Amino acid sequence: MFRALTRARSAVFSAIARPQLAQRTVVQVASTTSHEGVADEPSFNECVKMYFDQAAGLTHHWPKGLLNEIRECNTVLSFKFSIQDPSDESVISNVYAYRAQHSHHRLPCKGGIRFAANVHEDEVKALAALMTWKCAVVDVPFGGAKGGVAIDPRQFNVEQLEKITRSYTLELIKRNFIGPGLDVPAPDIGTGPREMAWIVHTFRTFNPTEVAGQGAVTGKPLEQGGIQGRTEATGLGVFFGIREVLQDEDWCKKIGLKPGVAGQRVVIQGFGNVGSHTAQFFHEKGAKVIAILEHDGLIYNPNGLDIPALREYFQENKTILNFFGADTQVGNSTSGLEIECDVLVPAALEQQLTRHNAHKVKAKIIGEAANGPTTPYADKVFNDRGIVVLPDLYLNAGGVVVSYFEWLKNLSNVRFGRLNRRFDERRGGAIVEALEKHCAISLPWDVKNRIIRGASERDLAFSGLEDTMIDALAQIRRTKAEVERSTNVDCSMRVAAYVTAINKVAKVMHGKGRMMSS
Repeated sequence: MFRALTRARSAVFSAIARPQLAQRTVVQVASTTSHEGVADEPSFNECVKMYFDQAAGLTHHWPKGLLNEIRECNTVLSFKFSIQDPSDESVISNVYAYRAQHSHHRLPCKGGIRFAANVHEDEVKALAALMTWKCAVVDVPFGGAKGGVAIDPRQFNVEQLEKITRSYTLELIKRNFIGPGLDVPAPDIGTGPREMAWIVHTFRTFNPTEVAGQGAVTGKPLEQGGIQGRTEATGLGVFFGIREVLQDEDWCKKIGLKPGVAGQRVVIQGFGNVGSHTAQFFHEKGAKVIAILEHDGLIYNPNGLDIPALREYFQENKTILNFFGADTQVGNSTSGLEIECDVLVPAALEQQLTRHNAHKVKAKIIGEAANGPTTPYADKVFNDRGIVVLPDLYLNAGGVVVSYFEWLKNLSNVRFGRLNRRFDERRGGAIVEALEKHCAISLPWDVKNRIIRGASERDLAFSGLEDTMIDALAQIRRTKAEVERSTNVDCSMRVAAYVTAINKVAKVMHGKGRMMSS
């Protein structure tokens, strides 16, 4: 046992960045200077705090000190490590990395790790705060966290990325910043199941007796404790949230839309994991995805794009440009945010809808699939114009909801459906048999299959996600109505979502405070 553990640790150390040597050339991979953001707009972190402050005054009159406590980030870890260029051993690169834990009102903390060249501490703190409010809105019992490594992953080979990922994980382990009961990372921009597999292997190597060790990270490959449906969860959550608005006849009448998903014109910014799955779900339900915006340009077809074919094309060519059956515009694609449509889904980066383009947006619904795509100024413009904005802290929570299911699966070490699926199928078969025998009817096969078929893990994850998104939206709408009734002031969906989240977190913190004082 000891020898096996030693070999495992040696293998991990061989894949971890080496210490910096004085005689070697050192290259800084990314700057540690703060991100300036969009001209004439507050930074991303300032935007999150402005939204918080706007909502805090409308909450259940919590003590000012308590609100100040939950407003700020609890803990921020900032560090660097060095990696050796495999093609030139004389070159060492410094890599800067972060992990922020915004709130410990519930443990573990939860939040993704992004690999991006523009990662910086202020951004990570903002994303960690958003995770706190996001988890609270959808009733997922986690505190908010976020991590980032300031690299462009496209500039590194697989060997280097593994070294970076394992080195980052080792720093978290040394500082007690990772574990199924402490802090549980997940994928984000620039990372995926592969990186999560490296993280969980590194963690388990140094914590071999942790029974629930797989729960130290979510978004893993299925073979390592992942959950079916996690990849498409955020996009599906976006679809569920927008669908609920489109199914509400009164809401649709108010904003001038015909109820239902079918026939709605949808524009999506970003065709990564979230944007592509969102497009797929809308396409399957009969909506017309008329434009896709990417960093290098946009494609447009007023009659709707063939999304399944586009996904195949994008996978093969790594671009949406020159896709058959669509007009292509090369270059800055942000002008595509101004295309006339029914539903606009920003699924790319933060601060895309600002004071510079808010008045030009021609959508009836804006569904924030990205984190922080709308600045406070733009949000006010949209609210004044009667545009429904489904905010990020609600709409893109699908990923953390299904991550929560994965975490529960890892704690129990039992996949969902294993205990009851075959029993449910036998019971369904008995129902079909009874109907055909005693009612003298012959059911079509597709009807039989719907009755007999037991729920798979994916079915259960999607069912739980759908229930969560429907229930959370209902809570936000109730809060909106309560605030408007008590203040006689129009309350946006974003402010209502923040009020909902703040009340939940403050209630937990207030209870803890009373327990400690007693």
